[in-house]
Amino acid sequence: MVKGPKKGGRVRDKWRDKKWILVNAPSAFGGGPLNYAPITDDVRARGRVIENTMYDILKEDPNQHQTKVFVQINNINQDTATTIFKGHEYAKEFLRSLIRRGSSMINFVKDYTTLDGYTFRVTVIAFSQRRLNSSKKHDIRMVADKVLAIKIPKLTVDQFVLEATKGKMSTDLLDDAKKIASLRHIGIKKTKLISTPESRAIGEAKTIDLESEIVEEVTESPQ
Repeated sequence: MVKGPKKGGRVRDKWRDKKWILVNAPSAFGGGPLNYAPITDDVRARGRVIENTMYDILKEDPNQHQTKVFVQINNINQDTATTIFKGHEYAKEFLRSLIRRGSSMINFVKDYTTLDGYTFRVTVIAFSQRRLNSSKKHDIRMVADKVLAIKIPKLTVDQFVLEATKGKMSTDLLDDAKKIASLRHIGIKKTKLISTPESRAIGEAKTIDLESEIVEEVTESPQ
């Protein structure tokens, strides 16, 4: 059986339905223009995460290409978007360049909350000059935790973002960790925003509403 020609209309160009908005950097980086992004509508665009490098944001040092920064759109007004810092991480190429034979890699991950109530999951990574035993690795993790647990709760979210991404926090870690073992590198490999004061307030409100509904159901249930 010979099939007839396929019926079909014109293919819709989805790009014609999009508009371009200006995306500004988070307040920690000055809040200035960062890049442009295509969106379909303002509502769907809120919450979108955009990847950049530190060099894209600061344009200070070519080595800043080694750090990826993630920003999240939180508001759009007159085709201009404001963003919050969502996290950062070492670029894979940079991470691979740190690996050496005959040395140890130490990882440490823990959540910390800033002075103004932003909780971040912080990943510390360290590379030693020589292989280390388990005891030394444990001591380095304990020192990293101590330094961050003292420091981060005293910082606002903007201060935390700058110190975590621009190397100040890594320097503080090295000052204490080098007393335990000779290290080639120690730094904040990755951060991830876990919660904000606003998101926790919404979550707590939902919990209270749910508990109220449960109490009402128990009260109204037949004896």
